[in-house]
Amino acid sequence: MSVFQRVTYPFTAIVGQEKMKKGLILNAINPRLGGIIIRGQKGTAKSTAVRALAALLPEIEVVVGCPFNCDPNDLARLCSGCRERLAAGRKLERTSRRVQVIDLPVSATEDRVVGSLDFEYAISFPGSGRGKRKSYAGKSWRLKNCCRK
Repeated sequence: MSVFQRVTYPFTAIVGQEKMKKGLILNAINPRLGGIIIRGQKGTAKSTAVRALAALLPEIEVVVGCPFNCDPNDLARLCSGCRERLAAGRKLERTSRRVQVIDLPVSATEDRVVGSLDFEYAISFPGSGRGKRKSYAGKSWRLKNCCRK
């Protein structure tokens, strides 16, 4: 049985779009720039360029099972789940993976981009009258952590 693999168009084969390519390259060199927003007409190689560059980037090391893709080498930026694991004396398992490409549709709502709190969980938690927090990661958190070095 054969396995199908997505073929990625080579980044160097994209003609034109110099400003977009320059922005992508600069963001790959220094992720602290905070990202790049690409917009344009249909068929102008926006997604193709992003996927092509992502295929060139080295693998990153992440914590196994972390929905936020925490960097196990950067203890100051760990999510609360990874911090709790460390506080309980458990070791953070590591794995390497390719950089993820995250598409953000035009119709994305604020809670899908930024994240949100689970209010039902917070008010239904039994206890001292103080609710417990449970949050969902938005795409901005994943964007922030998908290409770090």
